[in-house]
Amino acid sequence: MSSAIPQLSPQETYEFITAALQCKQVPYIAGPPAIGKSQVTHQVARDANALMIDLRLSQMLSEDMTGLPERDEKRGKAIYLPFDTFPLEGDEIPDGYSGWMLFLDELSSATEEVLAAAYSLILDRMVGGKKLHPKCLVVAAGNRATDSAIARELPDTLITRMLPCEMTVSNKDWTYWAEHEAKGSNSAVVDFIKKNPKMLYAPTKAKKREELETYPTPRGWEKVFAHVNMHEKLTQKQEEGTDSAGVPTGQMVTSGQAISAMCFNLMSASVGSMAARTFKDEYDENIQLPYPWEIAQSPSSTRIPSGQVSKAKLMTDLGKYFIESDNQTRDNVLIYINRIGGEFSELFLSEIKSKIGETASDKRLMTQTAERLNIDPLLGTAPKGGSSSGDNPF
Repeated sequence: MSSAIPQLSPQETYEFITAALQCKQVPYIAGPPAIGKSQVTHQVARDANALMIDLRLSQMLSEDMTGLPERDEKRGKAIYLPFDTFPLEGDEIPDGYSGWMLFLDELSSATEEVLAAAYSLILDRMVGGKKLHPKCLVVAAGNRATDSAIARELPDTLITRMLPCEMTVSNKDWTYWAEHEAKGSNSAVVDFIKKNPKMLYAPTKAKKREELETYPTPRGWEKVFAHVNMHEKLTQKQEEGTDSAGVPTGQMVTSGQAISAMCFNLMSASVGSMAARTFKDEYDENIQLPYPWEIAQSPSSTRIPSGQVSKAKLMTDLGKYFIESDNQTRDNVLIYINRIGGEFSELFLSEIKSKIGETASDKRLMTQTAERLNIDPLLGTAPKGGSSSGDNPF
């Protein structure tokens, strides 16, 4: 596909499809495999209250499109009898729906005969000499000829019958979908992609991959949701926490285990071994993070995580906990932050700033916290590890 055609994010593709259908025209969504073209189209159908008819044209014969010949007894001629796949004029709209959406998926992987049969459907809305139902929406999609897929360049006679665009990957759209719309999402996977946005979609050329080797894609990470959910269902448990001396705290905590070998193999098969390894390393480190209340109880002895990503995640957790705590607890949190120091003190301060307002007391809190963390108010920098003691400024 040429870059001259519209390059759209998933959200923009959704809007493109909707607008094209309102104009009673057929949108064609091109793009590489596994980025969510079908999901976006299905979402349009749900929002339009249309019954989805998902046709994989790569698996169809031309007669599946035109219908089978039969004898017209009255006229003594042969006619075509379309399959009940296609909603035709006179058909009743299914109960609970406003119409249908006919999704011609894998169009670029169809045979020449099927493509020829699709001409009249796309341009004239005709199937076997009969008209599609006026309440039947039509959308087409397919991979690009340049992708490592069974796809060809579409002929001009078909392209000019449609409105082509190319869908691209958007971390912002994917993250929103994963957090608000995806079924069976997993917060650990979503957090990983937020911190490693280049891992969402990282294709490698087929010639540089081993046979059957996969790479990170939005579809692959959706599979990883299920793998990590299964792992956590089998390994996580609720138990009472203890302090550094082993004394029960009365706080219930969730404990987990490192990613198992089988879970890792499943993830590798979905997003490739490199991405799976990176996720596993961060996940295994994160499940050992101390809880904010543990830090507040034993700020001088609680373990400091070794990984940079784990420290960053802990700063986010501590920022929220800090705002909700009393002065003594805040002081203990700052003792722990000073043990880490450097860029993580600055990150912690920015987390606090993002959670408070602009009142005089808010500004005073920011100033006092910056002083306590030895952060230069002009340069915004902190030493690598400040003092772990000091007066409570609050």
